[in-house]
Amino acid sequence: MEITNTIFETLLIKNNFKKKEFAEYSKIPYNTVVGWKKKNSVPAYAMVILKDMIYRKKLDEQTEQLFKRNIQPITNQNHNLTKIEENKLKSVFWGTNFTTYDILKGIREKNQKILKKIEENLPSNLQKQILGKLNYA
Repeated sequence: MEITNTIFETLLIKNNFKKKEFAEYSKIPYNTVVGWKKKNSVPAYAMVILKDMIYRKKLDEQTEQLFKRNIQPITNQNHNLTKIEENKLKSVFWGTNFTTYDILKGIREKNQKILKKIEENLPSNLQKQILGKLNYA
């Protein structure tokens, strides 16, 4: 099947690619890529490379969205703890798989397992200070 330059350029434009980007990605000299327009013919291997380029772009976008979703709860923490209080709270759960987000969520939801661990491992004045701040946050 012969591939016309029109099809090739349409796919480039549709996916927001420039010929220069394609040339860099494919390691084909830019002058060669531009020369396909004169011939009005594009080699089949160029379309395979373009298909791969499009696929990888979509994969990168999906990965970026996934990372944004996974990071979002951590960046949206809305608590009034100082860094020292937060570190002391994290130290209580050292060696477990609890993140700061999990600990704060457990405190807000009054998770007995988390509250018991805090009660056992933090001095009472620090417990009151941290729990008081989180209850009113």
